[in-house]
Amino acid sequence: MIIIKLIKSVLNLIYRLMCLGDTKKKVLFMSRQSNEPSLDFRLISDEIERSHPDYRTVMMCRKVGAGLAGKASYALYVLRQMSQMAGSRMVVLDSYCVPASILKHRSHQTIAQIWHSIGTMKKNSYSILDEPEGRSSKIAYALDMHKNYDIIICAGEGYRNYLAESFNYPPEALTILPLPRTDVLRDEEARALRRAGIFKAHPELAKGVNIIYAPTFRKGMDEQEPFRKAVTALKAAAAEYGDKYNLIVKAHPLSEVESDYPEYSTMDMLPAADFFISDYSCVIYEAGVMKIPFFFYAYDYEEYMSRRSVYIDYANEIPGGMYKKASDLLEAIDSGRYDTKEMEAFIDKYVDLPDGSAAEKFVELLFSKSEGTSGH
Repeated sequence: MIIIKLIKSVLNLIYRLMCLGDTKKKVLFMSRQSNEPSLDFRLISDEIERSHPDYRTVMMCRKVGAGLAGKASYALYVLRQMSQMAGSRMVVLDSYCVPASILKHRSHQTIAQIWHSIGTMKKNSYSILDEPEGRSSKIAYALDMHKNYDIIICAGEGYRNYLAESFNYPPEALTILPLPRTDVLRDEEARALRRAGIFKAHPELAKGVNIIYAPTFRKGMDEQEPFRKAVTALKAAAAEYGDKYNLIVKAHPLSEVESDYPEYSTMDMLPAADFFISDYSCVIYEAGVMKIPFFFYAYDYEEYMSRRSVYIDYANEIPGGMYKKASDLLEAIDSGRYDTKEMEAFIDKYVDLPDGSAAEKFVELLFSKSEGTSGH
C-alpha cells in the first residue's frame, strides 16, 4: 500500500502541473474496454457535435496489454490521458479508470460514468471485493476505485440499488437513463437495413431460423472444454430439426474460444437473430430491447453460482426459466410458446426507455451538470 500511496502522490503532483493551463471546450472519452470507441461514445460525440458545435471531443480508448510490456505501455498511455484530462471540461467513462479516480480534479470539471452494460446480472466492483473474481479490498480502497463521479447513469429503477452498491455510492446519486445505444436498438428501420446487409454478405443466414448463442466470460474457470461441449450439444440439438435452425456462436471477446462470423460483434449480429441464447450475460438486455426472444442455457449453474454471485434472483426471476439440457432448450424454442409479456416485464424492470433519444438526454444532463459543477 505504501507503493500505491507514493504513486498516487507523484501522479497528483504531475497532474497539478498539467492543470496550470486553462481547460478547453473539450469532452474527453476514456475507456479500457476496447481499443476503439464504443457505439455509446460515438453516439454521444455525434450529439455533442450537433448540439454544441463549439465543443470538440477526444477519444482515448485502449485495453491494457498482456504481460509486463503491455502494462508498461499502458502506464505511459495513462500519462497521456492525464494530460488530456487536465485540459477537458468534461470526461465520460464507460469503465473503471484509475486516473479519473485517484487524481484531484479541478472544481469545474465534470466526470460522468455511463458504464458499459445496459442492465444487471453479475456482481462486480465493491459488491465482490475479496471474492475469487473480485479485487482485493485493500487495493480497491487504496486506488479510490470509482471515486470522483459527478454523474452516474443507470438504465432503470430495478438496477439502481445494485449499481449504486457496485460503485459504493448512495442510490440517489444515480440518474435513471439507459445507454445511448438503446436509440439504435429501438430503430427498426436501421435494424432491417443491418439484417439485410448481413444476409447479403452471408446468404446462408437468409435461409432458416437464426439462433445466436453468446455466453458470458468465465474468469478463472477452465471454460474452453465445457464451452465446446455446450456448443456441441446445442448444434446436435438443432440438427434434430434438419436445416430449420442456424446456430451462430458468438464467444465473449475475452474468451479464447473462436466465434462464428468474427467480423461482427455480438451486438452487430443481433439484427440477424430470430432467437437469442445466453447464460449470465447482460447482452440479454440488448436482445430484449430489440424484442428478440431470449433463453437461458445454464448448463453449469451450480458451479458458476459457487464462484460468482449475481444481483438478480436468477433461478426465479429470469423469464422463461433456465435450461441445463440443450435438447430441452431447442424444444422450447421450436414449440413457439414463448411468453413475450414475461420478457417485456423483465426488461421494463431494469431498462426504462425514455421518450426520445437517450443520447440527446445524456448530453443535456452532461452539459447541465457541467454548468453547475462546483466540485467533487
